[in-house]
Amino acid sequence: MVLSLDCMPVFTPTTLKASEIPVFQTRTTLMEELQSKAITKAEAISLYEQMCAVRALEEMIYQLRSGAYAPLAGKYEYAGPTHLSIGQEGASVGACSILGWDDYITSTHRGHGDSIAKGYAAILRMTAEQMKQRIAYYTIQVTSGDTEGIRQELLADHIYRSICELFGKEHGYCKGRGGSMHIADFSLGHLGANAIVGGGTPIATGAAYAARYLDDGKVAVCFVGDGAFSNGITLESMQMATMPQFENGLHERKKGVPVVFCILNNLYAMTGQTHGELCDVPYLACRGWGFAQDGMQAEVVNGMDVLSVRKAMTKAVNECREGRGPILRELMTYRYYGHSLSDPRKAYRKKEEETAWRDIDPLLTYGQQLIECKLCTQADLEAIYQKSFDRNAAQALKAAFSPDPSASELYKYLYADSTCDKVPAAYANPKTLLPVEKSKRDAQGMILYKDAIKEAMVEEMARDGRVVLYGEDLADYGGAFFVTSGMLETFGRDRVFNTSISESAICGTAVGAAMAGLRPIVELMYFDFALQASDQISNQAAKWHYMSGGARTVPMVIRASAGGGKGYGGQHSQSIESIFCHTPGIKVVVPSNPYDAKGLLKTAIRDDNPVLYVEGQMLYSMKGQVPEEEYFIPFGQASIKKAGKDATFIGWSYVVNEAVKAAEILEKNHGVSLEVIDARTLVPFDWETVIASVKKTGKVVVGSQAVKTCSFTAEVADTITRRAFDWLDHPVERVGAATSISPQAKAMEKAYLPYADDIVKVVLAMVKPKG
Repeated sequence: MVLSLDCMPVFTPTTLKASEIPVFQTRTTLMEELQSKAITKAEAISLYEQMCAVRALEEMIYQLRSGAYAPLAGKYEYAGPTHLSIGQEGASVGACSILGWDDYITSTHRGHGDSIAKGYAAILRMTAEQMKQRIAYYTIQVTSGDTEGIRQELLADHIYRSICELFGKEHGYCKGRGGSMHIADFSLGHLGANAIVGGGTPIATGAAYAARYLDDGKVAVCFVGDGAFSNGITLESMQMATMPQFENGLHERKKGVPVVFCILNNLYAMTGQTHGELCDVPYLACRGWGFAQDGMQAEVVNGMDVLSVRKAMTKAVNECREGRGPILRELMTYRYYGHSLSDPRKAYRKKEEETAWRDIDPLLTYGQQLIECKLCTQADLEAIYQKSFDRNAAQALKAAFSPDPSASELYKYLYADSTCDKVPAAYANPKTLLPVEKSKRDAQGMILYKDAIKEAMVEEMARDGRVVLYGEDLADYGGAFFVTSGMLETFGRDRVFNTSISESAICGTAVGAAMAGLRPIVELMYFDFALQASDQISNQAAKWHYMSGGARTVPMVIRASAGGGKGYGGQHSQSIESIFCHTPGIKVVVPSNPYDAKGLLKTAIRDDNPVLYVEGQMLYSMKGQVPEEEYFIPFGQASIKKAGKDATFIGWSYVVNEAVKAAEILEKNHGVSLEVIDARTLVPFDWETVIASVKKTGKVVVGSQAVKTCSFTAEVADTITRRAFDWLDHPVERVGAATSISPQAKAMEKAYLPYADDIVKVVLAMVKPKG
């Protein structure tokens, strides 16, 4: 059975057969490229220079680790990672040499070569004005008076900042916070190497989403290792990149996602062999047929041949710019050393294998072509490498004695301190398909919690064209809880669209889209699913502002519904906010009522940090007063829901409302005055309001719907004990869900979750009833 686009059944007998994938069919020689004017003599020599720049840096790392690097002998001891890409220079340089200076790349933990290649090629392409801007951006001191002299100084500075980052220095591209495995230069479109296998694939896809939506002509090239093509996030990213809605007319912009997935297949995932041991496909490019009817125009290319790579990537990038992405390229290459220098590689490689690959070394074979075409002599080639070595040595010496980051600035760049106070004119007040309307209030000015959330999103999307909304089933259907109903009709599918059920890629693409200029809101439906996306939330979204040394903000909001009480069982009812509070770099928001839901979400959308916005499942139908006029609720500002003097309750989300009920029972039946504080946000947390209340009452209960064991309530209780110990008349008590699995059975679920009666019991055990 085959379904047509309108989902009508079509039972036409047919056979699906994938077309052959071109394997090593893109072949060329330097002579052919020169004769066809596909390359100039200067460009041809420059390719060799670029490969030498990469090789010189990589060999420096190798020699540093063994103490054999003469320029720094006895002067500096390198202690960083050593994931070398020696042997892969043809792939990195060939691919980066044809990119625009501000096109995007993402890379791997073995990313030094990609970083050097991207920066080198970008600087070579810069105009005098662009170089001037770079000089100002990095405060570079230049002495040359002519354009080409300045260019050479910028290339030297590129090497310097790269080495500084490897050495963990303040002058590094990421101010030493990222280091070798996270090196990036956002000013040139390099969105970062990634220590997580496959970690760059959703970021590249998201950046391509942004390029497509903003229509800025940029392309994203995702360098990814062969090992990553057995990793879920890579496959999810390919699925998210190839969704047919981008090209088949559902979106106003009828263009494919401009991303090239570039597999650097060096034959070893780590020590395991990709072919014959781990993957039962002749080439990883075959996987393209699992995602697109055109097989993602997949092609296998000789990655040891810089010209073949350059030619194949030129075609791929041009296809993307014409709206026919995404594209898949597999570059067959080889790394001469092990996974790192701690890997001797002798246990799983033969000497004959390494020799055979070294015989087709990209510098060696391309250098021979330069000689054959009479563009260089052997002495010229040696001089080119020596120039790279000498420049590298000078910059390494300079880097070794450059400033280290101050330990006093350990927390600097953990969070961006900026917000979007003013929308750039190009994106302000974008056109909508229908008039933007407020949610209908009742006579008391009340709306539902879910409508308050929707109203916040509608207002911010009407204000800022960079705000987009995507996730599972939120377009036509309106989401599992119908929060987004009608938003598709108002803003169109370019800004409100469904995705595949790929929680990890939903969050990961949002990271890339945010890095590339959008302000995405993504929905995970149920908070439980955040565990599938936890790598993207905790290792990518939360960390990139810090790891980039503050070079790039990640303004994104992740919406998820949490909490039990609806009989959904153990995998749709969890409150797991505590897990993400443990990850510095992300803000956690937990509104308990409609007023807060709108005000906090508007603040979240304008914040330049990633925000995890947790919606209470049991709160969607709650009514409350929500002003029609614009307002915001600052993060880190708790709310006293009910003043009291005998004890304090601190909580968040649904439990706050149970605490208010408990306070009424305590006051009416026992004469006990309970102060109820709604934290509103967990990161940041309003300690001042909480401590002031504790000093007043002397008795404290902290509660949430999260499982009590290891809940964030324990962090709150611990901090209260340390900061207000002398004012406490009783140990801090906590309430939470039972340390069990959320059951479906109604009676069991009631016993599992904390309610008002549970809070009353705990408070009465601390406070003697009056009267």
